[in-house]
Amino acid sequence: MRLRPIPEAQCTLAIALILSLSLFGPPAARADRSAWEIVKYKGEDYVTTSSLQNFYRFQSYSSKGGNIFYRAPDLVMKARNGSQDLLINNTKFVLSNPVVSSGGKYLVSRMDLCKLIDPVLRPSYIKQASPFQTVIIDAGHGGIDTGSAGVYGNEKGHALRLAKILKEELEKRRFRVKMTRTGDQNISRAQRVAFANRVDNAIFVSLHFNNGGRSARGIETYALSPQGAESTQHGPRTSDNAKYNGNRNDSANIALATAIHASVIHRIKPIDRGIKRARWDVLTGINKPAILFEGGFLTNPSEAKLIANYAHLQRLANSIADGIVTYRKALQK
Repeated sequence: MRLRPIPEAQCTLAIALILSLSLFGPPAARADRSAWEIVKYKGEDYVTTSSLQNFYRFQSYSSKGGNIFYRAPDLVMKARNGSQDLLINNTKFVLSNPVVSSGGKYLVSRMDLCKLIDPVLRPSYIKQASPFQTVIIDAGHGGIDTGSAGVYGNEKGHALRLAKILKEELEKRRFRVKMTRTGDQNISRAQRVAFANRVDNAIFVSLHFNNGGRSARGIETYALSPQGAESTQHGPRTSDNAKYNGNRNDSANIALATAIHASVIHRIKPIDRGIKRARWDVLTGINKPAILFEGGFLTNPSEAKLIANYAHLQRLANSIADGIVTYRKALQK
């Protein structure tokens, strides 16, 4: 165990974003990077959870019975030993690695510090991100690819309806909008990525609805998994060590996911399944900030009925659009 600074180059501390600074105002970080206590655990770098308090200057920190709490005037962050769940002001994030205990101390992986926690807690780094004027909306599936199905319709139809409403809401907010499909077309994932990559000064939002058991409920938002991290929905795979085109925007991806997901959770208050990581095809090849949004489960009868309701889709679209506005404003600071 030894004290040493955490190399900024390895952290990719390029951008950060929270729902709004009034709700998620971060504590001030220390200039002295020797605050980090770095520990080797199973051959990987971890940092002690007490280091986070020292560096970010949380007003209080406690750990008891495996529960870890940080508090600042406008921010509460919670974690638990053995869990990948991280709550920041009751918005759920899923860490790439669980919090662990070693040598009487709780540890967080260095990857999660660099690729999730720091980008979320330090909005000052958002100044290094690129401004954008255009939102690319990707309505998932289409044509012979119906996606998930339920008693109130299939995914391709609901995704397109949400996309069209979102387009209107974004245009009201003075964004330019490009859509990967405007009708019931069968478009490959590679074609969607190629279309998006031709658009400059843009972000990419892929809209989907989920498939699971009848009891499965809630929304989840995906950003691309960082190089070396497992996807949330899979165990270890050889692809985990690969670096994709989309990884150049790791910090921007998690920032955009945070803004959209937190806006929906705050305004609609659905079941929060968390901000997660995955290597979906539409995210791996993207050359701009990109997320995939799952707006509920069509296999859950009550949630499917809600999704089929135009007023609910309108609320979803408004929440997503407001999250994108928050993200854009943060870039302009």
